[in-house]
Amino acid sequence: MPWLTKGPAALGPIAVRCLIAFALLAPAPAPARAADYEKVVILGFDGADAGLVERYIREGRLPNLARLRAGGYYAPLRSTNPPQTPVSWASFSTGLNPGRTEIFDFLRRTEGTYLPEFAMIKEGRRPLMFGDHNPAALGAIAALAAALAGLGAALALKQGLRWTLTVAAAAALFAGALAAFAAVRYLPRAVPTATNARKGLPFWKAASDAGVTVRVLNVPDTFPAEEMDHGRMLSGLGVPDMRGRIGSPSFFTSDASLALADNQFSVEIVRLPGRRGLLKTALVGPLNKPFYDYVLDEAVAGLGDREERRARRGAVEKELVARGVPRRLDVPFRIEAAEDSLTIDLAGQRQTLRPGGWSDWFAVPIPVNPLVDIVSGLKGIVRFKLIALAPEIKLYMSPLNFHPECQPVPFTAPRSFARELLREFGLFKTLGWPIDTWSLPSGLTDERHFIEDMQATAEVQARMMKSALEKGTDRLYVQVFDFPDRVGHMLWRLYDTGHPLYDQRLAKEYGEEIPRAYERMDGIVGEALQRLGPRTALLICSDHGFASFRRGVNYNTWLVKNGFMTLRQGASGGKTLEDLFDRGELGEFFQYVDWSRTRAYAMGLGNIYINLLGREPKGSVAPGREYDEVRDSLVRQLEGLVDPETGEKPVRRVYRREEIYSGFDPRLIPDLRAANTEHYRIGWQTALGEVPPRIFEDNLKAWSGDHCSNDPDLVPGVLFSNVKLARPDPGIADLYPTILALLGVPPVEGIDGRSLLR
Repeated sequence: MPWLTKGPAALGPIAVRCLIAFALLAPAPAPARAADYEKVVILGFDGADAGLVERYIREGRLPNLARLRAGGYYAPLRSTNPPQTPVSWASFSTGLNPGRTEIFDFLRRTEGTYLPEFAMIKEGRRPLMFGDHNPAALGAIAALAAALAGLGAALALKQGLRWTLTVAAAAALFAGALAAFAAVRYLPRAVPTATNARKGLPFWKAASDAGVTVRVLNVPDTFPAEEMDHGRMLSGLGVPDMRGRIGSPSFFTSDASLALADNQFSVEIVRLPGRRGLLKTALVGPLNKPFYDYVLDEAVAGLGDREERRARRGAVEKELVARGVPRRLDVPFRIEAAEDSLTIDLAGQRQTLRPGGWSDWFAVPIPVNPLVDIVSGLKGIVRFKLIALAPEIKLYMSPLNFHPECQPVPFTAPRSFARELLREFGLFKTLGWPIDTWSLPSGLTDERHFIEDMQATAEVQARMMKSALEKGTDRLYVQVFDFPDRVGHMLWRLYDTGHPLYDQRLAKEYGEEIPRAYERMDGIVGEALQRLGPRTALLICSDHGFASFRRGVNYNTWLVKNGFMTLRQGASGGKTLEDLFDRGELGEFFQYVDWSRTRAYAMGLGNIYINLLGREPKGSVAPGREYDEVRDSLVRQLEGLVDPETGEKPVRRVYRREEIYSGFDPRLIPDLRAANTEHYRIGWQTALGEVPPRIFEDNLKAWSGDHCSNDPDLVPGVLFSNVKLARPDPGIADLYPTILALLGVPPVEGIDGRSLLR
């Protein structure tokens, strides 16, 4: 039935409505039983909103989802609290509430400090081979090997004992000294590593342990990739780019006056030396952490005084510069700019672009040093778009993704799975947040650029799905598509006429992109339906919905104005993600707060922490009665807060942590969560712990739709299935036991989710 993949245009509105009406009159199927199904396919669509899905079904835009609703099951899906991507997918994966997964926000407080950190991944380092003892150990090994070789050679030549021993000793001394020198000069003592901060056993691991063949693609919270006896995995959200960022595109320009409209995100402007002819420039590469940052960290280890640390750090940095050790591994390349085209010459590859054109992928080796490059070289991939040649050059470069064959920390399991995907699909994005949502808010690109990147990304993901389902080798198939979420974030201002950035001209041109994204989702569902066998259970779900982000509310500013936080002086000019990634000395967040007179502070997307004595480094609130009084006062006052410019109440409810979580670590979990009403979100600076001048502010950024700090009741996701499920009120954690039951896998004890089967 080709209409399944072509959307409503293939049938026309009258035919679609007839089809839906016919399906609604069809007899309801019997409740699902595990024995009825050989395979289970789960397709997740990040950010697919229940209200929009229901509206577009009524309008006849989503025939495949309408078919599933009529012949199987549909219900709005309860998200987690808060309704955030990493939080919800962590509960989806493990069946646990966010207090137990310990993924309760994009950001969380580093234990024992007031510093924010990313919640999904714990960055660390591990010794390389023998660590600090590399020079001695490798020198000894090389000396022993050379000595044995020298002895063997001398004995073969039938030389005397003294000559033989002399040759062996000389060979050992030379080889040992050379190996020790190479280890000191070219081998780091430690290398970066990462661990997944999510707690709990994923359902795909439980299925694999039971002998089920599994394939998991692009699911958030899966980095580093998890080895399974019977499974393959391509990690999703959490995989960084090669600079260690969520995503950091670059913008090459000859325009000396060009500046970022907003750099909340990691966007690099690279100035070109001219606008025509041969231009030399460089790709912004990864940080040289093992040879630079780690050396600085070791130099200041144990120094308590801030000024002493800074002085020592500065002295060591001068030494590194004098030795020619770069902090960043940039890659030089050339641009040849003509009047009507631009040629990029990078890493031995040349491609010519005309304005508006995209390049293919460039594979880019990242030189570190001769030894590392031979033994375990780094390689990335980038692609370019020539935005303009006149009057000035404007050349976009994607974030530097890890090449599929370069996995210092694995993002596929097994590692060879990346080569399988590479052979079949060619180079593909490995970044966990693959669609560029950074350049448009920064004012460097436009809506068309965003849409082109989104469509190209979704197409590759859909090809991977179609191929896997056609092969049919997996009993459990799980894949998440992220484009519904990203289009909602970027273009909601053209959907909501009440948004301060609503633009009638842009809305006329791009206002249909959100419904088109939902039609794309429906088409992907249709492609899957065509490839499913009669005994395959299909679940379609999303992690949360969407709301308009018209106004920001800054809780730290409110805390200051209402006596819960005290500043020693005015706050700084604000923070960006660069401060989070590259924060230098540890006191640079909350540096103007007088902790002795501060009872509460906000960090993350709606979290409020009490400055608790014995937990916080400079706690001022005693546990017990005083703690309860402070929390009660915050709940009462925040729930009564009114925005004087709109008359709306921005806070729908303030949740105490024990009201929404169970089994949590009280040292880690925030004490309160302020959940916003529709039209409001936590302010940009408050998320990073800053104190902007005003409590309320218009959201004047292209990032105009959101969900992260809303009350979850306002932004439900969706759940469709081709099987009849028994409960009308599903939560995202309930999918875990349901999936295992459909597969006939024994249930996992101690989870929070409840099966949706009878």
